[in-house]
Amino acid sequence: MCGIVGMISTHSVTRSTVERLATLEYRGYDSYGVAVPADETFAVTKSVGSVSRALAVGAFDQVPDATLALAHTRWATTGAVTDDNSHPHLSFDGRVAIVHNGVITNHAQIRRELEADGITFASDTDSEIAAHLIACQLRDGHDVPTAIGLATNALEGEYALAVLTLDDPHAVYGAKHKSPLVLCHDGQQGVLASDQMALGEIDADLLFLDDGDIVRLTVDTAQVVTAGPDGTPIPVERSYTRLDERTQTVEKGDYPHWMIKEIHETPAAARTAATMRDEQFTGVLDPHADRSVTLVGSGSAYYVSHLGQYFLAQLAGVRAIALPSDEAEPLALLKPGDSLIAVSQSGETFDTLEICRAAVATGAVVTSISNTPNSTQERLSSHVIRQGSGPEICVLSTKSIISQIVLLARLALETGRANGHLDQQRYRDHRGSLDRLPETLRAHIGTAAGAIQELATKYSHVSDWFFLGRGALFPAACESALKFKEVSYRHAEGAAAGFFKHGTISLIDADFYTVALLPERSSDPDRHAATMAAVSEIGARGGPVIGIGPTDIHPDERRAFTEYLPLPYHGDDPADIVLQLVTGQLLAYYCALDLGREIDQPRSLAKSVTVR
Repeated sequence: MCGIVGMISTHSVTRSTVERLATLEYRGYDSYGVAVPADETFAVTKSVGSVSRALAVGAFDQVPDATLALAHTRWATTGAVTDDNSHPHLSFDGRVAIVHNGVITNHAQIRRELEADGITFASDTDSEIAAHLIACQLRDGHDVPTAIGLATNALEGEYALAVLTLDDPHAVYGAKHKSPLVLCHDGQQGVLASDQMALGEIDADLLFLDDGDIVRLTVDTAQVVTAGPDGTPIPVERSYTRLDERTQTVEKGDYPHWMIKEIHETPAAARTAATMRDEQFTGVLDPHADRSVTLVGSGSAYYVSHLGQYFLAQLAGVRAIALPSDEAEPLALLKPGDSLIAVSQSGETFDTLEICRAAVATGAVVTSISNTPNSTQERLSSHVIRQGSGPEICVLSTKSIISQIVLLARLALETGRANGHLDQQRYRDHRGSLDRLPETLRAHIGTAAGAIQELATKYSHVSDWFFLGRGALFPAACESALKFKEVSYRHAEGAAAGFFKHGTISLIDADFYTVALLPERSSDPDRHAATMAAVSEIGARGGPVIGIGPTDIHPDERRAFTEYLPLPYHGDDPADIVLQLVTGQLLAYYCALDLGREIDQPRSLAKSVTVR
C-alpha cells in the first residue's frame, strides 16, 4: 500500500512530483502530502483525503518551487486517518523528511526509547520513528548513507523509505526491505517511486532495488550500497532493466467511472488472453509428472486461483490446491521441483510474494500470472505469463481477473492436451468457446446492462446477501460477493450451495436475499439440480432468490426465483463462469451507483496490498 514519489532535477519538480503521486493514488487515498526544502527546514503540505482532488482545487499552488521533493499518498496502517498522521514526517530538528510504505513492527519499543531521550512525536504512526532515528545518527556525526544504514538496521518489519535531508541537499535517498522501490534517471531528472507507473514518460532504464539496498539518487546517477552490521555502507552493483512494455497513459473518456469503463474492456482482455501463443503455456507444468500444483493469490486473485484449481482438475486431470496467500505458508508443503502458480494483478502483493520467496528457497518452480511487467513477482519466477490487460485504475479488479481466468483455462487446456487427458475434439471445443467468448461478452454487456441496472436499483436497499454456487461456480459466487460488498458496502457472503444447509440457512428470512449462480442443465444436470434444491430450501423459508443462469431454464424452475437474469451460456465451464462474473461486476457497479458510493476508490481499500 501507499504511494511514494521522490524527485530531483535541474529545474522545479514540485508540481511534477505531486502529479506523479496522483497516478499512484490507487495504492492508498486516506491522505496525502508533499515536502520540499525551504529556509533551512522543509515546507510540508499534507491533509486527509484524495491527492487528485487536492490537485484539482489548487491545494499545492502555494508549495514553493524546488529542485527536489518528496510526496506520499497513504493507506492507513498504524495511526488513524488524520492530518498529523499523514506523510511526510519531519525529524525533531526539522532536518530530515521521510515517507514510508510498510509496517515497522518494533515501532512502539523504539518510540519509547526516543521519547526517553527527550524526542517529542508529532504523529501516532510507526513511520515517524525513521525520521528521528536518521536525524539522531546525523547529529552524532555520521554521513547520510551510514545514518540511514544504522537507522534501518534498527527496524523490524517491512519498509520502503524515501528520505530528504538538509545534510545532503542535492540527493533523494531510498531504502527498502520487502516493500518495492524503483528508480530511474535520464541526465536531467531522477525519480524514486514505489511503483513504476509514477515514472511515466521518462525514457530510461529502471533500477529495482533489492532488499537491504540504500540508494543515493541524483539528477544523473544512482549510487547503491548496503549497510553492514555497524551501518558502514558497502558498495554493490545492481543491474538496470530495460522495460519492453512501458506503462500506458489511459483516459476515462466519456465513462462516468473507471470501473464501468474497465468492465467494458473485459472482452479485449479476454481476447488478449485467449489468443496468446500456445507456447506461453507449454512447459509451465510438466504434463507427465505426478505432482500436485499449488495456486496462491489474495482477495480476487485467490478466487481466481480457486477457479484454476477446478480447471486443472477437470481439463488436465491435475491435482491442484488453491490457497489464500496469507494462509499458504503452513499448508503449501512445497518440495524441490513442485509447481507454485502465483496470481496477482500488481505482482507486488506482500503475502503472495512471501510464499513465492519461500517456494524459491525450497527449490519449487514458481509461475507468475500478473498484469504488471517487471514486478517483484515476475522477478522471483521461473515462468512468466503476462496478462497484457492494460492499466486497471479502479481499485476493484474487473478486466484483470477475467484475463487471469482465461489464462488459467488456457494453461489447463494445454496441459490436458499434452498429458492426454483431453482428446483433440474436447480440446477444440473448449478452445472454440474461449475464442468466441470476447464477442459473447461484448454483446452481453451491451444488451444486459439495462436489465442489470434496473435490478440493482430495485434491490439496492437490501442490506444482507448470499451468493451461492456449486462446483466452479462456488468460487465464482465468492468473487461476485466480494465485488458486491467492496463497492456497495452491503453485507454479502459467497457460499457453496451444498454447504449452505449446514448452518448458514438459519440466517434466511424475507429480508435476506440470495443470488444463485446456475450451471446449464444440459452440460451439468447433477450440479444444476443440486443448486435448484438449495434454491427450493431457501424459498421454503421465505427467502427471496435472484437467479443468474442459462436462458433455457424450465418454467417450473423459473417460478422459484424472485428475479431471473438469463446468460448466453456456451456450455463450457470457463467461458460460462466469465459471463457470471461480468454479470456480478455489473450488478455490484449499478447497486453502488444507485447508493451513491465512491465507486473507483471505495473506503478502506487499496489496489496494491504491499503490507502484511
